[in-house]
Amino acid sequence: MKDIDQVRRDNLRKIESELGGASLTAKTIGMSLAQFLNLRDGAKDSKTGKPRGMRKDTARKIEAAAHKPTGWLDIDHDHGATEGKADKPAFVSEETWQQLPDSAKSLLGELAQSIVSGELTDEEVALLSTTANHLAKKK
Repeated sequence: MKDIDQVRRDNLRKIESELGGASLTAKTIGMSLAQFLNLRDGAKDSKTGKPRGMRKDTARKIEAAAHKPTGWLDIDHDHGATEGKADKPAFVSEETWQQLPDSAKSLLGELAQSIVSGELTDEEVALLSTTANHLAKKK
């Protein structure tokens, strides 16, 4: 399963493709070409040697500049495109995703977008979580 940073990098490549290349994408999202390439390629941190992640505020800024809905960078669009079904959120394992009916997949995608975009309050998310746990225990 991809982590959130890999999902965001993959989706950044999709934006790059849509906008016509790295230079145009960098300009559109307000970054230098070097900054964009480091972000897209997950440049390694000089101290840890691990690829640097994309901060949430950076992801939201890129989405706005690229005219994508809030939370778009956080969803694995590769899965949905190859299967012809709803996009799998990065936090759902592939095994679990395969077991879900299409209606549940669609609901999860919509919920993920609503949570990331701030359309749902913390109280609403907690209520949804409590309800889901209650329903799961009934089985």
